[in-house]
Amino acid sequence: MKRTLLVLLLTFGCGLSSFAQEIIGLGVELSPLSLKPNYRNWMSRTTGFEVFGGIASELEEFRPNDAEAGLKVFHTLIYRRTNRIYIGAVGKWKWLNINTPERSASLPVTGILVGSEWYLRRIYRKGFAVELGYQVGTKDYEIFSKVTGETLGKTTFEEFPLILNLRYSFYKKKKKYFFY
Repeated sequence: MKRTLLVLLLTFGCGLSSFAQEIIGLGVELSPLSLKPNYRNWMSRTTGFEVFGGIASELEEFRPNDAEAGLKVFHTLIYRRTNRIYIGAVGKWKWLNINTPERSASLPVTGILVGSEWYLRRIYRKGFAVELGYQVGTKDYEIFSKVTGETLGKTTFEEFPLILNLRYSFYKKKKKYFFY
């Protein structure tokens, strides 16, 4: 059983490096409520991931004073040399800063998305992407009195459910190593 698992893992690992477009990129992503620098890695033509972190805002109060960080995992549906259409899953953690000590919270957010990415031929190794999707994140937290310490009430924070991201990236081809 262990040998079979090892052979499957080695086959999958070697298969990832056999595709044509293995690129890594640094970029900036803009959405209606956030601005995030990110790192995207297309391990193969069909599989990729992205790590991001940045500042965000709440829907009720538009002040970019919250922080968020997360991970996206992608699978390419349609691939051409200059563009691709992909689906993905998003998992992120959001830290809410509500500017009062008695009101703060953090929550996990999950979602799914569909994206399209274009590589420009005239501008070498630069790309644009648009992502649309749906995300869910809800957190109930209590508000305490500063003086007595007792509970004053309960508040619910809901993450904005629509994912609408515009992204600009600088890409670099991966180097091939003998053991990779």
